[in-house]
Amino acid sequence: MEKILIVAEIGSNHNGNIDLAYKLVDEAFYCGVDAVKFQTFKASDMITKGAEMAEYQKKNTGEDETQLELVEKLELSFNDYLMLKFYAESKGLIVFSTPYDAESVEFLQKIGQNIWKIPSGELTDLPYLEAIRDIKCENKKILMSTGMATMEEIKAAYDIISEDKSAEITILHCNTAYPTKDYDVNVSAILELKKEFPNAKIGFSDHSIGSVAATMATSFGVSLIEKHFTLDKKMKGPEHIASATPIEFKELVTNIRRAEVIYGIEKKVVTDSEKKNISTQRKCIVALTEIKVGDIYSTKNLTCKRGGVGISPMRWYDLIGKPAQKNFNVDDIIEHNFIMD
Repeated sequence: MEKILIVAEIGSNHNGNIDLAYKLVDEAFYCGVDAVKFQTFKASDMITKGAEMAEYQKKNTGEDETQLELVEKLELSFNDYLMLKFYAESKGLIVFSTPYDAESVEFLQKIGQNIWKIPSGELTDLPYLEAIRDIKCENKKILMSTGMATMEEIKAAYDIISEDKSAEITILHCNTAYPTKDYDVNVSAILELKKEFPNAKIGFSDHSIGSVAATMATSFGVSLIEKHFTLDKKMKGPEHIASATPIEFKELVTNIRRAEVIYGIEKKVVTDSEKKNISTQRKCIVALTEIKVGDIYSTKNLTCKRGGVGISPMRWYDLIGKPAQKNFNVDDIIEHNFIMD
């Protein structure tokens, strides 16, 4: 199995506070993630003045304000992100950010970003998709979330971005409820995505509670798992409640790495660790009664028991009806050397 890229989605959980953003990077690093992801945007360029908050935003913030008023408070400046990027990279983390407007795309391209995440909300934004498609950079990777999208919409977006033949594309199964209820996670949808997009990699953007869904996704052969990350679910903001705390995220990383090992090699083999148990756990053919040379082996003087390496019970009928070539006491193992043709 290819090693899964584990992404801590810091997103806007810094609440517009650069110091909190640094703390989130530190904690994500301690959790053992491979990458951290942010969101780069100019709120006024992506949201109209009268746009209402999403239902989950209203519920999770308890605020009565417009979506623009909410998101404006979550902005980081371009320079803030640049400093965060340098800081996270100094710790050996992969760092990238999702742009939500043309100016942010241009900024991230100028600083050399090569991983481009298309969020679920932009999957039907044709100019946005074309802008991401047309970016020129080395080792380009495009991640596309599919929350709220039908298969037809996913295919339409994929057809656009896949025109860039140089880009490695990963399609992320996603549900945009924050948090996603268990009955809506539908991890097995990953299998349909793998079937419909054989030339793309498939990943999982997890908004459910805990690490069960992400661990299950591992068994479907995903290449990337991302999950929102916070220091405290009770912090003010629209996505903290659906995010994993450091303790939860560390558990998630541990479970995914363990699941990768457990997944194995897609081939049934006898492992070295179990070979040593064969002699003690499997039965062999032994004497049920005292047997003299010339006695005929039968169900009355033979049985199968554990106790050592001998003739496998699968060769039972190789013995039955044949004369013994040696004397055996009760429980003696019938040796291979004494099977007659």
